[in-house]
Amino acid sequence: MRPEVQAFVAGGPPSGWEASEGEVDRRDQQLGAIARPVTREEAKALVSCFGPDDCYGVAWGLS
Repeated sequence: MRPEVQAFVAGGPPSGWEASEGEVDRRDQQLGAIARPVTREEAKALVSCFGPDDCYGVAWGLS
């Protein structure tokens, strides 16, 4: 698994509605730094970080 994916996953699930703007921006930048395509293993790890809350649209970066 690439370091960029590991770093995002290590951060745990992104904060939900209580997230600060800086936190949302940081997590969005982390996700955006992951070059596509991702491996199946990386995809599973990334998806596991998200639940029903999309963290102010950060989850859209998975598409």
